[in-house]
Amino acid sequence: MDDQTLRLRQNYRRFRVLVMGKANAGKTTILQKVCNTTDQPTILNARGQKIGLSVVVPSEERGVHNIENEMIFAANPRYVFHDSRGFECGSAEEFKIVQDFIEQRGRARNLREQLHAIWYCLPADNASRLLTGAEARFFQECDPGAVPVIAIYTKFEDFVLQTQEFLMSRGLDEEDAFEQASVTASDHFSEEYASIFDRMNFPPSRDVKLQRMYDMNEPDTKCNELLEKTADALGDDTLRKLFVCIQQNQLDLCAKWGVKR
Repeated sequence: MDDQTLRLRQNYRRFRVLVMGKANAGKTTILQKVCNTTDQPTILNARGQKIGLSVVVPSEERGVHNIENEMIFAANPRYVFHDSRGFECGSAEEFKIVQDFIEQRGRARNLREQLHAIWYCLPADNASRLLTGAEARFFQECDPGAVPVIAIYTKFEDFVLQTQEFLMSRGLDEEDAFEQASVTASDHFSEEYASIFDRMNFPPSRDVKLQRMYDMNEPDTKCNELLEKTADALGDDTLRKLFVCIQQNQLDLCAKWGVKR
């Protein structure tokens, strides 16, 4: 480990991410993949006290969840995650809680409290309704400042299968339709559905399409692209090196940004 990397680890100990998206958007699975674990996280409240895992289980009891709670995985405790359950109720109060959190954490002078990135999970299995009205409001009205927002399109394998079915309805056989869908679905999704962000005041800095997140053994599910695009989106080189430093077994990422392990 070189001297610069050592200083980074001493001065910047944790990388803080706000994870947004409605229930069942695949958020916890993504965090497990990033931290290379199948374990559930430890949940800490704002006072650093351990609390029950039930607070992150989807519930109809609004108000139980607190965006200030920290989610930490033992496999990589240098990540600190905050969970926002999105704006499923569309309330002004929910929107303001998220907006205030991003503004206050984004500008925090205490390095331990700063927010560094936002990962917004959007299921692609219902692409025609990619954004609800409340979610569109986030990208239209919530200025994240210097904090990059990465749009994560989850369940993208469903969109590929839908594309395959469409091609089969146009006369292609099953195998050829799947092969063509695997090649064309990504561009079609970006042009037809993700282009909605072109009309937003604060569109995502980067986006990534994730497939087969349910299978830990699939090589495509290791979130390498998410990590690389997050690093690309970070505007501060010191912060970028911090982010790269906390990755485990990501030698390509370290080599790209000149970080020696």
